[in-house]
Amino acid sequence: MDKNRFKVLIVDDDAEFVDILRELLERSGYEVIPSYSGKEALEKVHESQQGIDLALVDLVMPLMDGYTLLEKLRELMPELPVIMVTGQGTVQNVVEAIKLGAKDFVTKPFDKDVLLNKIDAIKKTRELEDRVDNLKELLSDKYGFDSIVSSSRAMRLVFEKASAGAGSNAPVFIVGETGTGKELMAKAIHLKSQRAERPFIAVNCGAIPKELLESELFGYRKGAFTGAVRDHEGLFLAADKGTIFLDEIGEMPKDLQVRMLRVLEEYKVRPIGYTNEIPLDVRVIAASNHSIEELKTKYLREDLFFRLAVIVIELPPLRERKTDIPLLLDYFLKRFNRKYGKNVGGFSEDAYSALYSYDFPGNIRELENLIESIVAVIPPSKTLISEKDLKNHLLWSQPRTSEHQLLSLDKLEKFALEQALRESGGNKSKAAEMLGISRDTLYRKMKLFSLE
Repeated sequence: MDKNRFKVLIVDDDAEFVDILRELLERSGYEVIPSYSGKEALEKVHESQQGIDLALVDLVMPLMDGYTLLEKLRELMPELPVIMVTGQGTVQNVVEAIKLGAKDFVTKPFDKDVLLNKIDAIKKTRELEDRVDNLKELLSDKYGFDSIVSSSRAMRLVFEKASAGAGSNAPVFIVGETGTGKELMAKAIHLKSQRAERPFIAVNCGAIPKELLESELFGYRKGAFTGAVRDHEGLFLAADKGTIFLDEIGEMPKDLQVRMLRVLEEYKVRPIGYTNEIPLDVRVIAASNHSIEELKTKYLREDLFFRLAVIVIELPPLRERKTDIPLLLDYFLKRFNRKYGKNVGGFSEDAYSALYSYDFPGNIRELENLIESIVAVIPPSKTLISEKDLKNHLLWSQPRTSEHQLLSLDKLEKFALEQALRESGGNKSKAAEMLGISRDTLYRKMKLFSLE
């Protein structure tokens, strides 16, 4: 689908009707391709260099009726949505059109808002499908469990729990400080689940004004309130059959939490202005940067917390997994070298020492932003990042206590070896794997630092 314009093919032998419809759609931002017969429509499909996103097809036309054209369009473009348009809207016609693959059906004379709503719904669906198709391969590489950079024992335990829980439909609650990768973990769970081919909808509950959050989550009907000029399905329905990720759910108002609890208990949603509830098939993953105790006692209703916290995943902060820092530095350096066309080879000894001494209150996100900000502006002639580069791009807010003194490269290396051996329970093969070195190198380093 063209990223800029949604292309609609109109097929009708009534030139006046085509002009009216064309004007309506172009005013609404659509690109229109008019045709006045089935034969002409097929020619334009063949000629179209950038594809067609939707066809509006008249049922009754000379030489080639709408049914025949629909069949031929389905042969050429099986995924092309088709809306049949006719003045003969009998039940039989509707059933026949749907059986042949039509997406929807409207009768003449038609309500322009009804038609626009149908087209808008198809457009949104196509956009979601395109988004999933375009990102599917990228996401599987970028957001799968294998893509989360870590060698620490704490994170391995997290992966095991998340991977085991991914196959179920049980709600998941991810808890971790800001910047620890909660959304990344949620995407990894989604991609390992049976819902991987379906939408993943992320919602930051703290970023949406409280007075708008309900309508955004659950949708609304046209005219339900001032400003509701068109039906809006809401994010829960947009995520149907897939996963909805409710980030910073602790910011959700308490009165809305009551409604959220009902949705999770019954898996039905009632958009504002509707009288009937709509069945819902969605997996819910929630997240918060508050502690579990704070969530239960301060931010969430207890019944909602326990409804959400069937599987609880706690992401450790970066300061508790410092063996991951070399891996993360290497990963981010390679990524941003590619992005900015640089050739930075690594970090000086004093830079490594400074990075290890810093606690990164912003966690992995802070580290990522730091490396990008340096690589983006570093002179092409410079191949190593120094401590001075770090200080130019980061406010080192932490005083260096006796616990956080600058370490020499040798001490840093010894520290990493000791921590890897501790986390592996003394298993040297695992320790070598965690450090990304061979067993021979590990034994040599252990001998050098008297760690045998």
